[in-house]
Amino acid sequence: MKMRRVTLRITSSDRRGKPSLRQAAAAVLALIAIATPITLSAADVPLEHAPDSPWPKAMRASDAPAVSVPTHFKSGGGSHGYGGDDDVRAIRSGSPANASQAWWTVFHDPTLDRLETDALAANQDLQQALARVTEARLQARAAAADFFPHLRAPLSAQRLRTTDTGPLVSARIEGTGATALFGGLLGPKGAATSFSSQETSVTYNDFQAPLQLSYELDFFGRIRHTYGQARASAQASEAERRAVELRLTAEVATDYFALRALDSEVEVFHRTVDLRLQAAHLQQKRLDAGMASKLDYSRAEVELDNTDADLNDAIRQRAEMENALAALCGHAASDFRIPSNPLGNIPPPAVPAGVPSALLTQRPDLIEAERRLAAATEGIGAARADLFPTVNIQGNLGYESAQFDQLFEDRSHIWSVTAGVSVPIFEGGRNAANLKAAKARRDEAFAAYQQTAVTAFKEAENALIDLRQRISQSDARERAVANSKLVLDGSEQRYLEGAVNYFEVIDAQRLSLNAELSRVQTMNARYAATVDLVRAFGGRFEAPEGKNSVPAQTPKKKK
Repeated sequence: MKMRRVTLRITSSDRRGKPSLRQAAAAVLALIAIATPITLSAADVPLEHAPDSPWPKAMRASDAPAVSVPTHFKSGGGSHGYGGDDDVRAIRSGSPANASQAWWTVFHDPTLDRLETDALAANQDLQQALARVTEARLQARAAAADFFPHLRAPLSAQRLRTTDTGPLVSARIEGTGATALFGGLLGPKGAATSFSSQETSVTYNDFQAPLQLSYELDFFGRIRHTYGQARASAQASEAERRAVELRLTAEVATDYFALRALDSEVEVFHRTVDLRLQAAHLQQKRLDAGMASKLDYSRAEVELDNTDADLNDAIRQRAEMENALAALCGHAASDFRIPSNPLGNIPPPAVPAGVPSALLTQRPDLIEAERRLAAATEGIGAARADLFPTVNIQGNLGYESAQFDQLFEDRSHIWSVTAGVSVPIFEGGRNAANLKAAKARRDEAFAAYQQTAVTAFKEAENALIDLRQRISQSDARERAVANSKLVLDGSEQRYLEGAVNYFEVIDAQRLSLNAELSRVQTMNARYAATVDLVRAFGGRFEAPEGKNSVPAQTPKKKK
């Protein structure tokens, strides 16, 4: 880097007019005291004292970059208590996104509460995110250190030898004036004489005990913007941790309800196997009595074997889902057990959706994208500051002596104060290129923020549509199960009366089994859609009064 350096140096070598050690220190500290408020007044609040809003004081939610925010969700109104006008009050706009609000407690399931607690404590992906937050916060604190003077004590002890063969500083004196000036020391009158100032070789010690102080005056905001960039990056890391936390808790809840749905399927298959077994025994008796054909008995056996195979497959899926939960919760799969607890027909609680603008302050991924944008914007300020001069104050105060026992005597103290200005003259276009690159990073971050917002609105719409349709689908499944039971009862009665063959009974049994399985799967999808809606809105909501909720349930023992 080629720069022109303008230096104002204040030193003293006149022992008679030399100020005292206390006076020199006071002069240095006075300069720092004058300059310090210039930079500290621009410093933002510390990270641990950041306001509740995800945006710092310089950029609240109202000052966030403009994105196209819809006025309402196209699936926002209607029945079932999802996204209606009465539920808008349930989500407070401007509240920080934080999965630690324990949104899963609305399901009133002690087992789910325990799993979520274990996952938050032991999941390694979340631990990595926590480590990144710590790293980013410490980097911000390191950047804030440039607001203050740097004081060092470079103690040293040296033994040196000077040369007697180095460059000479010589002089030549001629004429009568030389004789008059130096007398006979210069030889005969009028003779030309030369002499050298080169000293002879000397070996000596040099002991130094100084305090060196350096401070940069942040006239053009380089330190302020660098700290702002680091602080925004730390806030982005915190938002990233919240996003990881939200994804983790949502995945645990989804897998847990899928596990309970598999428990329900296993229960249905067990009950169906018992019915198939009874039907096979019945056909065996009718065959022995000559009231049924061998074909009817074989069909009953085939249905029994197929149902038993489906039962084994459901047990396999249940074991794999339990192992997946073990990994999410940071446990070894071999030591992890969840008691069987069928999902049943109890619907999940009604979850209010809120308004589109709430996503900007509740979804952690949106907050992270906005903080990345803020950091990139601060980077422009830091890059622009490199185009301007740098002003530094340096002070040196201490002791120096060739004899250690004289090092701390008053006559051995030294001091100097330097005010320097470094002006960039020619950098080969480096600073201008860095500024343009910083602007490009800002544009990239802004595009990422806008895309994240678009994706957030899409996910919220999908979650609302999915949940609304799952509710209607669940109602239809209930009616299908009730009707299939009527069909099965009628078919069995008609078969015993000899009005139909066994084909119709088998079809009715399959119809009933499929209806029950579909009901279980739809209920599971409804729970998953509820979790998706919570995740889409940042994991923060308050269930309105009067809505249905899931009562506490006691896990059932395995059969």
